[in-house]
Amino acid sequence: MQAVIMAGGKGTRLLPLTVYRPKPMVPFFNKPIMEYVLEKLIRAGVDEVFVLTGYLKERITNYFEDGSRWGIEIHYSDKDNLKLGTAGATKKVVEKMEDTFIVASSDVLTDLHIKEFYEYHKKKNALATIALSKVEDPTQYGIAIVDDENRIMRFKEKPKPEEAFSNLVNAGMYVFEPEVFDLVPKNENFDFSMNLFPKMLQENLPLYGFPFDEYWNDVGRPSSYLQATKDVFMGKLSLPQIRVDSLKGNLEYGGAIFTGRRCRLRHFSIRGFAVLGDNVEVGRNVKIERSVIFSNVTVDEGVEIKEAIIGENVYIGKGAVIQPGSVIGDNSVIEEFSKIGSNVKIWVESRIGKESIILPD
Repeated sequence: MQAVIMAGGKGTRLLPLTVYRPKPMVPFFNKPIMEYVLEKLIRAGVDEVFVLTGYLKERITNYFEDGSRWGIEIHYSDKDNLKLGTAGATKKVVEKMEDTFIVASSDVLTDLHIKEFYEYHKKKNALATIALSKVEDPTQYGIAIVDDENRIMRFKEKPKPEEAFSNLVNAGMYVFEPEVFDLVPKNENFDFSMNLFPKMLQENLPLYGFPFDEYWNDVGRPSSYLQATKDVFMGKLSLPQIRVDSLKGNLEYGGAIFTGRRCRLRHFSIRGFAVLGDNVEVGRNVKIERSVIFSNVTVDEGVEIKEAIIGENVYIGKGAVIQPGSVIGDNSVIEEFSKIGSNVKIWVESRIGKESIILPD
């Protein structure tokens, strides 16, 4: 079975975490988000993957290489993907598709049963099938209405609130027949949601939806990234490497912690959860609440970090306070007794001087 992974985007809503890494390479429990997508595809029976790269492509190709580490073949397509749009970029590799194939976003965390999704598409004799998830606010996504057979009747990309006729949204996972790409012009910007799906509806071609109730999160913002992290600890999102049965009790009665390699932790306290990367040093009397700290970070004594994300190679000085919603970019220094206010983003390579206070807008 073959699949395409879309991995060309910049992930601007996750800035500054995506200055030095593309969104698919943002670590989630110390593995790139895209690795979870790849592993799900492999478990569904995929053995050959074409990755559409773009922004900071070398970070992706250097990590995943030819796929032999996972026992599959990985190929890369990197020319003009951002200019061509999702459908246009995919069209470049369609000639290498031998049969029905899967297209997956590289930055989605989900418990969707991909093999069931694939088989459903075949059963419906569809040309294209879109995985559809229910959300409370559909205005950031493509939305669809389906009939009793789940054939899509209407589709609209990112509607205004008054235009939101459905809460079923495009989950960024598709199954396609190669011939549907005959509708996609060569070397032109052509998008799945903006162009291909509306064109299929206009020509009355079989476009189906696959509504699913399993977990889905596109981790598009720091808040949704932290929510997904909490959801793992609570057992709502399953990750193969993590046994939540031993973590949930800690979460309820104190704080659960997940660390990478070579961490050094002294007397500290956790409320809710903490995820630490490799080579993280935490000093005495540090308080961490519902936060994620990437690799190679030093947190000096008496620091308080609450509902925040700390990038790589960061130093946080004695007595500093990081308030909820804040993101500290890579290679930054927060000197002692400084305070970073709520929802503040500190850009990469920053240095915040001793006893400074950074307030939100």
